[in-house]
Amino acid sequence: MPGMAEPDIAIDIVSSGSMSEVRDTPPDHFAPRPRLAGLTLSLIGLDATVTVCAAFLCYILFDYPAGSIASSSVVIPMACLTVCLTLSFFERGLYSPPEIVSRELPWRKIILAWLQAVAVGTLATFCLAAISGHENLAPGLDRMGTTLRGPWLPAFLVLGFGALVGARQLRLRFHAGAEPLNRTVIIGAPDSIHDLLPRITTGVHRNFDVIGIVEHAADTVAERSFAGFPVFSDLAALERMIRQDAVDTVLVALPWSASDQVRAIIQRISMAPVDVYIYPGMNGLDLPLRRADRAFDLPLLMACTRPIVGWRAYIKRTEDVVLSLGLLAFISPVMLSIAAIIKLTSRGPVFFRQRRLGYNNRVIEVLKFRSMYTHLADADAVQQALRDDKRVTPFGAWLRKTSLDELPQLLNVLRGDMSLVGPRPHALATTAGGLALEEAVPVYSSRHRVKPGITGWAQVNGYRGALDSVEKIVHRVNHDLYYIENWSLRLDLKILWRTARLVFADDNAF
Repeated sequence: MPGMAEPDIAIDIVSSGSMSEVRDTPPDHFAPRPRLAGLTLSLIGLDATVTVCAAFLCYILFDYPAGSIASSSVVIPMACLTVCLTLSFFERGLYSPPEIVSRELPWRKIILAWLQAVAVGTLATFCLAAISGHENLAPGLDRMGTTLRGPWLPAFLVLGFGALVGARQLRLRFHAGAEPLNRTVIIGAPDSIHDLLPRITTGVHRNFDVIGIVEHAADTVAERSFAGFPVFSDLAALERMIRQDAVDTVLVALPWSASDQVRAIIQRISMAPVDVYIYPGMNGLDLPLRRADRAFDLPLLMACTRPIVGWRAYIKRTEDVVLSLGLLAFISPVMLSIAAIIKLTSRGPVFFRQRRLGYNNRVIEVLKFRSMYTHLADADAVQQALRDDKRVTPFGAWLRKTSLDELPQLLNVLRGDMSLVGPRPHALATTAGGLALEEAVPVYSSRHRVKPGITGWAQVNGYRGALDSVEKIVHRVNHDLYYIENWSLRLDLKILWRTARLVFADDNAF
């Protein structure tokens, strides 16, 4: 079928360990990774607001009465200036992640970007007036030309720059402390780690905030620190930190000769939502190396990356919230009717709560409309539902057939436990062909690198229903991994559309 993953992907990959062993570890307090999308938007808004206010103040002080600031001859130049300011700051890298979380002001960048923004913004305003010939704009621009020959421009350059710097300085004062941009753990041999650490700490760009070291193949932790960084006991400790969302990146620093160990580590760590890079021990090579990537200044090899991060994650979360709120508002009468019928036709609660594995192998509680008799319900899905299952109520059978029993999961989406589209979460005791899911498919945990969904790529391609064979879970995992690696807003909307068409015509739903 076009767009499907190859059916043997999940069978050919063999893991050296299961990341699910540590999923129930109680969370500790770790430094959170900054929400870069929100911080970037807030900083853009701060710069634009301060600039516009400074410009309006200068217009009022020099030749423009307060009552005219709402006219097009003032608003349009301000709009041009604001757009040029944002583009100039982007072009100078002032909204890059390292600058967003930095504790210092990049004075040179700000000065150059400010001069560039004012010059280009003024030129753009006059060009726009010349092209459009706006009858209200042109007289205002003639007056603006007279003003520019006076003290307005130098006053605005000084006042605007001062206000901009002052606002950014004030923003820095409210920071609780340095924010880790990329919480990194290094795992490897001591010689390779000693060679890598100076390259990270003295690099031009700030890309890795090292929070700890794991010495590979060490039987015990002899010291509590390594070159001033804390030492974690073993890979299991690293896995627990990953599951608690305390690590963003893992750098594997082992020599070329340790290829088997590198492969085993990568296969084990790559099932979690972290970036994994290889630093292959360059201290033994007497060669004039050039940096492999502008962003890193390091000869790194990429093994795997976190899916759906940064702006893509922000867009997906916005999609989830907006569409979920819209759907809840539209179908609330249907949900109330279903709740009433459930109460009238069988004893027990309206909702059925089931523990399932979610993002990063965390246990979440999924809501569904109750479709089984209360005394026969199976919260952990030890026995999967079958066609014509005697535990299912007559009305519950119709709910399951139409998938309307899944509607309460919109509340899970709003709460942030789930997404509208993603790999379907399975109950804790679910098996496939008598095998635990991690045993049936070694890369099963890779599905948990993103939030689970109400619907997914596997479901709209016919892979739903009871998992009575290993082949079925293999197909599901292949489709889920395809979705994770190829996510786009367009793909989400396509899946949602196909899901709506399947509501009353899915033979695999029961």
